[in-house]
Amino acid sequence: MKKIYILIVAVLPMLFGCSPKVMHNIAVDEIPTNHPDYAIIYFYRPGGFVQTNYKVHLGDDVVYHSKNNTKAAVKVEKAGTYEIWAKTEKRESLTLNIEPGKEYFVKTTLHFGVALWRPTLELIAPEVGKNEWNNIK
Repeated sequence: MKKIYILIVAVLPMLFGCSPKVMHNIAVDEIPTNHPDYAIIYFYRPGGFVQTNYKVHLGDDVVYHSKNNTKAAVKVEKAGTYEIWAKTEKRESLTLNIEPGKEYFVKTTLHFGVALWRPTLELIAPEVGKNEWNNIK
């Protein structure tokens, strides 16, 4: 029984992408206008005709499930260089140098690959990203 407990404790963080000291999803209405101690990454996907969904990772953690007309805000408490990535038939990635107090907008969409739809991760200028983010209900 002791071995099973140790295995569960060791595997659970990998299954659920737990990394609470680094980031977590936050509700939109809770986002403060001034946040000098952490950065916020806004992930969003506008509507479209393709229904392929995929997971978006920040490092090893799944932070967003990209589906049509969805969005999520992720609080990043530790500055540094992060890889944002997603995969369907091929892995696509975006590297961000995260700085406290800043906001980043990452638009997730799809483009056609060899046999499947592939993820597209695009860093959007804040003035455009805020508008697109607010248009997703």
